[in-house]
Amino acid sequence: MPGRPASDSGGTRRARGGGALLAGGTALLLLGLVARMLLGARAEMHHAAAAATRGDQRAEVQHFRRAMAYYLPGNPWVRRAHDALLQVGIRAMDRGQNEIAADALEQLRSAILSLRGISRPFSRTLPEVNRRLAALRSHEPQAAPALRTPEGERRLLLRLEHPPEPEPLWAGLGLAGFLVWVASAFLLLYRGIRPDAALVRRRFWPLLGIMVGGMALFCLGMAWA
Repeated sequence: MPGRPASDSGGTRRARGGGALLAGGTALLLLGLVARMLLGARAEMHHAAAAATRGDQRAEVQHFRRAMAYYLPGNPWVRRAHDALLQVGIRAMDRGQNEIAADALEQLRSAILSLRGISRPFSRTLPEVNRRLAALRSHEPQAAPALRTPEGERRLLLRLEHPPEPEPLWAGLGLAGFLVWVASAFLLLYRGIRPDAALVRRRFWPLLGIMVGGMALFCLGMAWA
């Protein structure tokens, strides 16, 4: 039986090599992103510890808040930053340091709300944070007299418990756009470009258009969500 042409086998090897290179590059990119999130949170925790040593509580709170911005599922330093912010707020409140307590609790609440998405990390902490913030704000010197009552504190708590939520329609559109963007980018690399870097024109340009459209949907959805 006639063997397969050498050019075909060579093209197959090149295609496999290109696919392996792309897969390796993608894996390295993901590993780099994970390392950035882990090391960024760890560095902020070190800065927070240094600020605590100096007695600078405001800087300590800021670094804890920045550490939480490096959220990644399973990131231990983000969990430590969350726990530390909560404890700073509770201890300051018990000592009568209301400004520090309010700052720590507001930063913690802001961090938790900013992480909302398909999942809601640390959402179980919000009821306690909201309750303590309502108590602090209702007793601030500049608070309106109507707020310095049990009813005023209750109204503040209700307001804190119902923050603005993302629009589901726009958030879903953004997610769909992101998925289209990523999928079309992979198809563009695998199907729109030959192993010798030549373009497969009947595939390349339509896939490029779909990728750009997905990117536009993602940006639009995130902007309006």
